[in-house]
Amino acid sequence: MSRKHRKQRAEKSTEQPDLLIRAAQVTVETREEGDAKIIRMSVSSEAPVLSTVNFQDRWMRAYEVLDHSEKAVDLSRCKDGLVILDRHYGDQIGLMSVELRDGKMGGEVRFCSGERARDIAADAAQGLRRNVSVGYMVDSDSYVLEGDKDGVPVVRATRWTPYEASFEPVPADPSVGVNRAADEVKTKTAKVVAERKIDMDPKEMSKLFARASKHGIEVAKVEALIEDGKGRAELDALIVEKQEADGDALRKENETLKARKPAVAAPEAPVAIGAPAVVTSEARSYSMLNVCRAFAGSKVDIGFEREVSEECAKMRGKAAEGMIIPYTVLAGRDFTVSGTSSSSVATDLQSDQFIDVLRTNYSLGRLGVQFLPGLVGDIAIPKMTAGTTGYWVSEGSDITESQPTLGQVTGSPHTCGALVDISRKLIAQSTPAAEQMVRSEIIERVMRTVQIAVFAGTGSDGEPSAITTASGINNPSVTTGTPTYAEIIGFIGSIMADNAMADGQKWAMTGEVWAKLAATATNGTGSPLLIDPSNPMMMIGRGIEVTEDLPANSLWLGNWRSVVVGIWGNGVDVAVTDSKLFASGGITLRALQDVDVMVRLGQALAYNATVTS
Repeated sequence: MSRKHRKQRAEKSTEQPDLLIRAAQVTVETREEGDAKIIRMSVSSEAPVLSTVNFQDRWMRAYEVLDHSEKAVDLSRCKDGLVILDRHYGDQIGLMSVELRDGKMGGEVRFCSGERARDIAADAAQGLRRNVSVGYMVDSDSYVLEGDKDGVPVVRATRWTPYEASFEPVPADPSVGVNRAADEVKTKTAKVVAERKIDMDPKEMSKLFARASKHGIEVAKVEALIEDGKGRAELDALIVEKQEADGDALRKENETLKARKPAVAAPEAPVAIGAPAVVTSEARSYSMLNVCRAFAGSKVDIGFEREVSEECAKMRGKAAEGMIIPYTVLAGRDFTVSGTSSSSVATDLQSDQFIDVLRTNYSLGRLGVQFLPGLVGDIAIPKMTAGTTGYWVSEGSDITESQPTLGQVTGSPHTCGALVDISRKLIAQSTPAAEQMVRSEIIERVMRTVQIAVFAGTGSDGEPSAITTASGINNPSVTTGTPTYAEIIGFIGSIMADNAMADGQKWAMTGEVWAKLAATATNGTGSPLLIDPSNPMMMIGRGIEVTEDLPANSLWLGNWRSVVVGIWGNGVDVAVTDSKLFASGGITLRALQDVDVMVRLGQALAYNATVTS
């Protein structure tokens, strides 16, 4: 909750605080101290609980995790102990000394002297009162997104305040409470075996009860399965059925919540040219892992992701092979669409975010190659092949007219394909790191393939032509295996001779070529080396980029802004293949991207492919 909201609430002194309430996964321990029973109780943990939270000024349904580190829990209201009530907003019956330990909040409870307090203390000591719930408030600006669980966001409250704990006969989640653990499972198992004479290993039966309790399946249903001679497979079917029913209930609850609490309008952000408008009845973040789970056959809700894919396909004028993953997602910038079925909300799919990733992480970007995303049809980039001519004019004479000669650099889509293996264990994760790993793996495989084609594309079998085929590119001579200082200077001289010098020139070379040049003297034995050891990524005043995506033995120099990589569409088309990981539960994604390589001014570049042997 923001300071402003806290102040407004404090001013309304007659109002009851709007507490959040959750059932706790608690345990109660008792010990004798004279004639009295001392009760030690834990009332809250870091277990995720489905709640309505105010995340970034927007009400949403999410799994809420209460951080139990010392910095996260504001104990200012329970310095002298946490108030224990008979029920929420009821009468005080005790006080608990608060301790934070092992991801839980708990402590010893001292009960009041009243009759009701004594009765509840006695019942709790005997295990008759099993359910405890905690009342708390969260600073709304303290929520941090941690990932998702079954398509529902998981957020962590990094600043919250406990107000009280209460004994509740019917908590929000009846599957948790006092002593609802191994002892209870053993009791149920022994009872079923004794009364119904079931021929099943007691350990296996205990596992069934424990699994059912974890997923909220009623005990009676488990007993019925066991009595019918059924086991884990039938229980899992019940769990899936319950999860689907819970998902339907969650969607209805979201719709009711939106009708009651209108979403706070987000600040307007610049929308890229051609960014699609997406109509959706839900509001949540894009989940790449959910797409993978759907490809793997899991029943997850990817309606939002499908809508985005369909809009991207409409923009590029070509149906998706599988699903189009927007560049914004691949760049690691989560976007959220908020709205209702009657409104169209522009989705921020800014391609410049994707380009920032390419410039930062790949040699093409660091060299200065230009990326042109969002293309639809074939493209023609104008270029000047010859300039105007100047003349001397005699007095009284007319100047001779001259026009520049213009040409075009054309580009058309070439489909790049890459295979990305996603393991079963990675699909099962719900952390932001796992989500980003899947995204990074897709872009890595695609862009490395494109990078290799820029320098070595054959122009056949669907591959674009490399920049070496560009008109006017320089090819200075070098002695194979023993380049000299004068020959390396020739790279710069050839570009100068074409009047194509420009600031920002860079060298590109393989590690082997770098090692050769780093050991090459400028003027015989004892003279300075071509690459100064104190500044190993500079040569003759120009920066060096080393990558093994270049052809072997090659050295390149140029103003790389002359090279343009055209990218068609607003995302990468991802589909699942006949997976080699099928047996282990993983999937293999096939990522497709249409690209082409264009050179606006070949004279600004120079290369030689025989610097080493």
